[in-house]
Amino acid sequence: MAIECVLGTSGQNNRITAHRKRIARRQGKKKANMASAHLLITIAYNILKTGEPYKELGPHYVQQHHKNKELKMIEYLKTKGYSVLSSTQTA
Repeated sequence: MAIECVLGTSGQNNRITAHRKRIARRQGKKKANMASAHLLITIAYNILKTGEPYKELGPHYVQQHHKNKELKMIEYLKTKGYSVLSSTQTA
């Protein structure tokens, strides 16, 4: 049933669809459907556990999260005295 819910989001531009497409590129459609169903169940569990409404993070959440993580690591290394160029900067 959870996989049917995931397949129902295929035409939408949201986090679950982006997750399914990202996994499908590497591991195939069936594993992507199962992984996205797991994500959906985890989201539902957290909604029931906390009682807070779901906030859509958007399809580019993972890329933004990794970018912020990279910037934090660069700042950390700079505080330690290293000179660092990120992949977005040119030499």
